[in-house]
Amino acid sequence: MHFDEVHSKHFITLSRTPHPHTLMEQTLVAMGGGGNDGMNFRKQALAAAGWHYDGLVPFAKHPEHAAKAFNKLRKAFAKAATTDELLQALKHH
Repeated sequence: MHFDEVHSKHFITLSRTPHPHTLMEQTLVAMGGGGNDGMNFRKQALAAAGWHYDGLVPFAKHPEHAAKAFNKLRKAFAKAATTDELLQALKHH
């Protein structure tokens, strides 16, 4: 799965077109099965990618850190088709 590179400015600018991190978040929720399970997987994958803040901290608060985590996720998505493969790719990256 391919996503465009994430830049810190994506977290502080509005756009009619969804930014890559938004598309990745939607994909994570879908991969995790949607609903609460999907949201839990999204949280788990973001933590594995290096985003160690809780769900109440917006990405815009730490845009450089968020961009780094999402770009790590982006590389893992290129190698993974399942939730397990994605988490494994994040561990080895």
